Amino acid sequence: MKTLHLLAIYTLTLVISLHSVAAFACTIFHATNQNDQVLVGRNFDWETTGGKIWFIPATDTSNGLSILEQLGVDMPYEGINDKGLFIAVTAVPDTNTPLSLVKPIRKSLELVRIVLEKAQTVDEALQIFPQYTVVFGAFLGNPLVHYKIVDKNGESAIVEYVDNEMKIIRGVNSQVMTNHYVTAPKLGTASETSFARYNAIKNNLQPPYSVAKVQNLLATVSQKITLWSNVYDLNKQILYITYRDSKTVVFDLKNELYRGKQGYNLANLNETLEYPATKTNVIVRPHFGYGMLDDESVYHYGGRILLPVTDNRSYGLELTKFVGDNDESFSSIGIVLEQRLFNWFNMSIGTIGYFDYGVDSDNVIGLTTNLGWEPDNHIPFKPFVTYRNDMIFGNETDSIHSLSIGFSWAF
Repeated sequence: MKTLHLLAIYTLTLVISLHSVAAFACTIFHATNQNDQVLVGRNFDWETTGGKIWFIPATDTSNGLSILEQLGVDMPYEGINDKGLFIAVTAVPDTNTPLSLVKPIRKSLELVRIVLEKAQTVDEALQIFPQYTVVFGAFLGNPLVHYKIVDKNGESAIVEYVDNEMKIIRGVNSQVMTNHYVTAPKLGTASETSFARYNAIKNNLQPPYSVAKVQNLLATVSQKITLWSNVYDLNKQILYITYRDSKTVVFDLKNELYRGKQGYNLANLNETLEYPATKTNVIVRPHFGYGMLDDESVYHYGGRILLPVTDNRSYGLELTKFVGDNDESFSSIGIVLEQRLFNWFNMSIGTIGYFDYGVDSDNVIGLTTNLGWEPDNHIPFKPFVTYRNDMIFGNETDSIHSLSIGFSWAF
C-alpha cells in the first residue's frame, strides 16, 4: 500500500512537471530557397488556448503590420510588417536582465510591435533594442523571452538578455530558436525538449525549401499543446496560419491591410473582429513629501486624479494635506494641469484653495507648481520625483518648498 502511495505521488509529480515544461515549448526557424524566397516557420506552444490575429495599416509614423496575440494588441508574440520583416519570441529561463531608468521602459512583448512599426530590416531592428529598457516577469512585463528577427533579404538575428547584458547572434547560429539561450546554453532551458527540437530542425534544414516542407518540419517538433503552426513568406508577404488541427488559412498581407484595421479569432478565422480601442480613461497619482515654510518643516500627502488629453498632457483635481512641526495642519484642493516633455521631464501648475491656513485658519488661494522627473515607462506604476512649490496668497505671500515623490497608475 505504501509503495502504491509513493508511486502515485511520483506519477503526479512527473505529470505536473511535464505539463509545466511543455507549456513553454516553442520553435522558430527560417530558410532561404534557391529563388531567394525567405520562409519562416513558427510553432507556438502554450496551454492557454485562443488568440487573435490583427492587421494594422501603415500610418505616417509606422509600417503596416500583422500580429498574433493573446494579451492585447500591444503585447504580441509574433508578427510581420509590410516591409517583409518578421519578429517573434520564445520563452527562456530566468536570468539577470539589464535595467536603466534613463531609457524608456517597455514590457518584453511590447518590443515585438515596436520593431514591426519602426524597422524595415534586421539592421534597423537591432538599432531599436538598445533604445529601451526591457522588463520581464509576470508582474512587470510578462514572460522572459528572446527575440528572433528575419527580413526578406534573408538576414537574421537573435536578441537575448543574459547576465545583465544584451547579446546579439547573427549568421548560421541565428537560423533556429527554441527555449534555451543560444549564447548561454549552460543556463538550461524553459522546456526539456528545447535542445531536441533545436537539433531536429537544425539537422533537417536541407534545400530545396517550400511552404509544405516548412509545415512538415514544424509538425515533426509539434507538442501536444501546440496552439498554432504558421509559415510566413517574407517576400510575397503571405501568411499561412494553422490553428491547432484546423485547416490552414492563407492571408495576403497587402490585401488585408487594404481592408483597414481589423482582425480574426484564431479559433474562427472566417469571422472578422473590430479593432479594439485603446484609451487611458483616468490616471491616479498619490504623492507625499517633505519641505520648508520659512524655518518650519512641513510634510504633505495627497493625490491627483487626472484625465489625459494626449499621451503627455493631462488635467484634473488635486487634494493634499499639509502638517507642520506642531501638528498644525491645513488642506488644499484645486485644479492642476500637467505636461511631460522629452518623455521624462514632468511639469505642472495648478490653482489651489488652501483651507484652515495660518494662525487665523483662513481660507486662501494660491498656486502650486511641480518640476521633476517621471520616466517614460509602461509598467503598471510610474514613479516620479519633483520639486514642489506652493505659493500661498494670505495676508502675506508664503512659499512652501518641498521634495515630492509618488507613483502613477493608469486605468
